[in-house]
Amino acid sequence: MEKWEKSIRALAQKHWSSTDGDSSGSSFGYPPDHDPDAERIIKHQIGGDTAIVETEIKKQSYPTFYEYRLKLVNGDWRIESNAMFFDREDEVLDEKKTRSLLEKTSFAPKLPPHDEGDEPNCEVLFEEGKVVKGTLMQKAEPIKVVKAGKLSLPSGMIIARDFGYAPDDAVPLSLRVKPGEYEVDACMLEGRVAAIRVVFGKSDKKPFHYRQAITVDNGSSVIGVDAGNVAICDALSFMQRSKRNHEREYQDWVKITTARTQSLPDITFLKLGASESNTAVVSGSGYGDGGYPSYWVVDADNELVAFIIDFQIAAEQLYRSVKVPWVSGCNGVIHQEDGLSVEVIRGSSIKVTGEQISEVRWLDSAGAVVFSGDQSSHSISSDNENTFGVDSTKLDGKASQMEILIYTGFRNNR
Repeated sequence: MEKWEKSIRALAQKHWSSTDGDSSGSSFGYPPDHDPDAERIIKHQIGGDTAIVETEIKKQSYPTFYEYRLKLVNGDWRIESNAMFFDREDEVLDEKKTRSLLEKTSFAPKLPPHDEGDEPNCEVLFEEGKVVKGTLMQKAEPIKVVKAGKLSLPSGMIIARDFGYAPDDAVPLSLRVKPGEYEVDACMLEGRVAAIRVVFGKSDKKPFHYRQAITVDNGSSVIGVDAGNVAICDALSFMQRSKRNHEREYQDWVKITTARTQSLPDITFLKLGASESNTAVVSGSGYGDGGYPSYWVVDADNELVAFIIDFQIAAEQLYRSVKVPWVSGCNGVIHQEDGLSVEVIRGSSIKVTGEQISEVRWLDSAGAVVFSGDQSSHSISSDNENTFGVDSTKLDGKASQMEILIYTGFRNNR
């Protein structure tokens, strides 16, 4: 690897305006990303001392495009940046599909209530100075509310998703709001964005009600995250861009985020496509990747108050405990109830079947943990079946009961 890095460093010094711009020294593979015999120039544009060169290289069955941005330095063209794309410059989302999705939005869709077992009460997340202690927090801490800025929703339609995902499968939320600009607030805890909301109106008419922010195809209100962010966007502005522009704007967000000092909130406003106003806000997603619930908040008169995404930092996770007596020499099914069963395969493994199984552990007569599923030699999860590699004979004489923790929901009201 050292020899490779040395070779790449010499190449970067020859062709790049700064050796920091080339990251190819950190990895290598086959086939190579660049090959002078296979990579051909398909377009170039020169403007003064800058230029853009686009190349195409076919890898296996699909083409890959590279966009080189060059700078004239002492009479020599040097590479300033290099971006990779899998879509052609003019490739856009399917117009018919996009139109069909947007037409399904409504000012009065049927919105399901929050999941049974959950107590969102997200209004407490925006009470400045309120001290909270979520299950995942290290210690109790007062909430800091940040007025982040204004989000423009010229179409009144919203897309909320990980900004790192390809735009092809983006689906708007079912509820359509009045077009306009709306305040965006962030709840900050442990230096992270714990929740973000778009405020549509102020109301003291409680109780507030939380409706799941489902998509027009009845998709889940839980937003999946794989790139540590969630973007709230004007749907029309989002879907009118080219696929390549989406990738460019995602990379812009990455650069802004990595350059931001840790003392500043992880919140970025973007002007999508040809927008002249901020038609997207991208927020860090709490502790990172996962799935986060989103809600429409309405007051006692059913008037829309806000759209909220809860990153679950302040949430108190709720569990139901099921304790099963552990008898030395047990084998076969040792517990059976509605939605839960426990089977011991003597000497090799223990199978727990049921939904939302969070933790399995063994306790002694004093209630102390003597072994947990995390310590098993292996574990296999498939649908609602969890198998732990545990030699049950080694628990004989040590454990007096087996405890199963089942996740039942969360609450924000403490």
